[in-house]
Amino acid sequence: MSRSTAVMVGLASLLLLTWITIVLYHEKIETDLTERVGQALSARALTGFAIAADGRDLTISGEMPRQASADGIADVAADVWGVRRVDVSGLRPQASMLDRDDPLRPRFDSSRVVRLGGNLANPMDAGTCQRTMARLTSVGSIRFESGGASPMLESYPLLNDLATVAYQCPQTRIVIGGHTDGSGDRAFNMRLSQARAEAVERFFYLAGIRSERMQIVAYGDSQPIASNATPEGRAANRRITFDVMPLQ
Repeated sequence: MSRSTAVMVGLASLLLLTWITIVLYHEKIETDLTERVGQALSARALTGFAIAADGRDLTISGEMPRQASADGIADVAADVWGVRRVDVSGLRPQASMLDRDDPLRPRFDSSRVVRLGGNLANPMDAGTCQRTMARLTSVGSIRFESGGASPMLESYPLLNDLATVAYQCPQTRIVIGGHTDGSGDRAFNMRLSQARAEAVERFFYLAGIRSERMQIVAYGDSQPIASNATPEGRAANRRITFDVMPLQ
């Protein structure tokens, strides 16, 4: 090999090595940015987005909760160290599941319901199931369309998690309680709490929980856990509760 050929081969090898180093470095930066932005959004209960990075530029797409805004999501992402630009043009509001002809008739997007099945190697007992469901509902709440019984799409991840727990304790009975705040007509609140509890029961059934394992109780506004005088208190009172008991 001539000296000039050797020099050319050496330069080509150096360029290739430099290119590989740059590519790997960019991949590491992009992975790190997408993970940290995802964590920042999750900390604000903003989940389910597709986050793509091109160097330090991010593109965020998918459905966003209706109480969120594209600008707000962009601001959260832009505050993460290392992010240069954020494109949120691919974000769209979540669709409403409310049946406007009959608001108390729940509607579901069955494609988002995780279907459970298979044998359990280590089923949970009633106490473990109760504690696990209580922990899930302490950090998130099942939200419904305003004035209706259809679960909001943003609550599907929590409902899927709760159904998974219920599936893992097959020798139990699960009492699903519906509660409302003290606003409006008491008779309607009772019907609303019944319809919302039945909606959760239906979601669990679609996920694979046997109907005979579930029981519905409607409480209306009879068991508040906070004052109905404030928006925060009313939001806390609008809830679904789960009581898990061993099968007799």
